[in-house]
Amino acid sequence: MAEEAHRITTLLPVDAETALPRFEARASAIGFASARIGGRLRVTLSGGTATVGPAPGGTALEVTAEDGPHLQMLRDYLTEELQAAGLRPLWQGPPGDGWPASHARTRVVAVQRLSPAYRRVTLAGADLARFDAGGLHFRLLLGPAGADWPRTDGNGVTQWPGGAAAWHRPVYTIRHLDLTPPEPQLAFDVFVHAGGRVTDWTATLRPGTDVVLAGPGGDRGPRPAAWHGLVGDETALPVIARHLALLPADARGAARIVVPDRADIQPLTAPPGVALRWLLRAEGATPLAALAELSIPETGRAVFFAAEQAEAQAARQALLARGLARSEFTAAGYWSAVTAPGEA
Repeated sequence: MAEEAHRITTLLPVDAETALPRFEARASAIGFASARIGGRLRVTLSGGTATVGPAPGGTALEVTAEDGPHLQMLRDYLTEELQAAGLRPLWQGPPGDGWPASHARTRVVAVQRLSPAYRRVTLAGADLARFDAGGLHFRLLLGPAGADWPRTDGNGVTQWPGGAAAWHRPVYTIRHLDLTPPEPQLAFDVFVHAGGRVTDWTATLRPGTDVVLAGPGGDRGPRPAAWHGLVGDETALPVIARHLALLPADARGAARIVVPDRADIQPLTAPPGVALRWLLRAEGATPLAALAELSIPETGRAVFFAAEQAEAQAARQALLARGLARSEFTAAGYWSAVTAPGEA
């Protein structure tokens, strides 16, 4: 019964001989693992799977998820992908109640200036109880002025007042989560910078303001390895802090975090075998230089790098050139130099 509650299906009006290779190619391009099983294609997605196979009248698509929020995210994501390919899926399965299952109602409890470059926002709400599993990240939903919160349509797909493009949905990291009664609380940190939409939003944010989050999802913590390398810029501080806190007590490795100034250094919890160094942007430090100086062992390694998009691409090439397999590292671009920095 639980599996049925987190499962939807649709019939696509295209033959399987055409559909399966297209699904396979798209999964490969995005980086999702897929496998052919008995004439069907199974794609592993974040928080669930999609299975594609022949059916009378076209191609059957079945989506299963680990919970309701992930099912909502997958329904929305796959609908967007299919519509881009000229298909309009009609989903069969639990329709929901009009409120997207992936969205969490919260309210602001506190806004605190941690340092010159960081501001912490603390939220509270019963929906946050589920944020202790399913990923370290969430999306903050900032809509057009006066817009209502998103709702699902009769097809169970999230509809965005004013259009999805009108909503700013940056990704943030759960810095702290407290499930102690009477109400769960979640804290996240914002990198403060000129021209940032979230920076401006938090500057006037007051306790009691309603805030809606989408999630949780994404990265679930450090991958298993004997040695961990963590390198990031100002926007990566929160996720590196979470990774360090989640590492086992006997973990070994090195962490390098670039911050604007010495006043932005924060006390972090890390295993004694992981050497943490803070590097200052004001003194010319960069994430790529920190990565280049990192001594990475030949085996049993896992490297995490997060910074600006072009820097992340350069980091990928540098790590491949140093002999790391793609399965041994993550290089994520959290913002673009063309636009204002974000944070994940």
